[in-house]
Amino acid sequence: MSAESQEWHEFGRALRKSRKGHQITQRQLGELIGWADSMVSRWESGTLTPSAEAIEALDSALTAEGKLISLGLHAAMADSNRLRKGTVEAKASTRDEDDSMERRRLMRDAAAVAVGGAVAPVLATLTDAWQSYGPRISGASVSQEMIDDWEEAAEAHWERSYYDSPAAVLAALAVDYADLAPHLGRTQPEAVERNLSHAAARFSALIAGAWYDLDNRREALRWWNRAHTLADASRDSAQSSLTRSWEASHRRHDGDDVLPLLQEARRLAGDRPSLTLFSALRVEVQALAMQGRTEEAIIALNRAENVLEALPAQTPGIRPDWYSRSLVYTLAGDDRKAEEARDAAGKAYDAAHLMSTVLELHRAATQARTDPEQGAQYALSTLNGLPAKRRDRQVTSSARLVLTTLPERAKALPAVKELRVLTASKPA
Repeated sequence: MSAESQEWHEFGRALRKSRKGHQITQRQLGELIGWADSMVSRWESGTLTPSAEAIEALDSALTAEGKLISLGLHAAMADSNRLRKGTVEAKASTRDEDDSMERRRLMRDAAAVAVGGAVAPVLATLTDAWQSYGPRISGASVSQEMIDDWEEAAEAHWERSYYDSPAAVLAALAVDYADLAPHLGRTQPEAVERNLSHAAARFSALIAGAWYDLDNRREALRWWNRAHTLADASRDSAQSSLTRSWEASHRRHDGDDVLPLLQEARRLAGDRPSLTLFSALRVEVQALAMQGRTEEAIIALNRAENVLEALPAQTPGIRPDWYSRSLVYTLAGDDRKAEEARDAAGKAYDAAHLMSTVLELHRAATQARTDPEQGAQYALSTLNGLPAKRRDRQVTSSARLVLTTLPERAKALPAVKELRVLTASKPA
């Protein structure tokens, strides 16, 4: 059997396991994705290579609600639950290694459909080979190179979240987190434990955000709690502040009172100008605006921009927060300032970036104030231009802004009714 044929047989096994895990037949899966069940059978047996369109359809059918992915995540959570290991020291053993290998298999099975089944076995082999290279830190189960790589991976996943669906992001996060999690439960030198906790905190916060975007608040809250614990264990107050700001930035879309969380984020960030303090302040701006406290939001926006201006020009990641300006002035009815913010943002984000869609929805809200039909239609066309699996809570929340700016007489318009249905909150 050729290497390529073996890869597609691996894909077939992963597909069969996923389908059975969802408790559906080949015929039901075929009907779900619009393909004949005989094709599903041949894909599972490895006798036929699925097309790119078929793989995309399988991806949507089997990972849209995170059911497949959750198996691997729960396995990883079992490891990170042991991170507070003050009473019992975990010892590396043959069984530990077997368990670790099983967890990685689960995670890669979970990601198989999302990243393309043929790639998953190759990815597993390359990852294991890479991790075997490089000296371990004395007394630790990891090398510094591995820790640095996880930090870089977290950054890459953060960027990816603006371009890919939450399910795809969660699958990719799961693969990396499964490799990191076992080391959290083992005895490490103090500095290594802090560094591991720092990287794991970033992953946990991103996993929480992906769960939230998949409308699973329960899992999201569990992972945010884990992120806070890990960030605090890293003894990095900036990371502790950021995890709270990230949580607030998601939860404010549902109208949660996140201001106490942001007060804690600001306390941890300290009084000196920093991107960490700016992050807490910018989310506070958004939360106040969403609560209808427009004047306070504008004051907070000015305070956040003063912090940004006080930072050295060469500070990495420094740039104006056009999104917050657009949100505040759209809700304040200041069309000129809102449009200026959107125009400036257009130079910062490419068309595929999620923020481009969000800012277009702000534009629709501005239009709806004077022309309800046009504004609602523009919001619908913007939403329909985005694949359904990429319509996360930030997108639907931004689309709902259109409904808040409409005059009372416009609520009966067909386009408005359609927009209301399309943006209705799903049960968490």
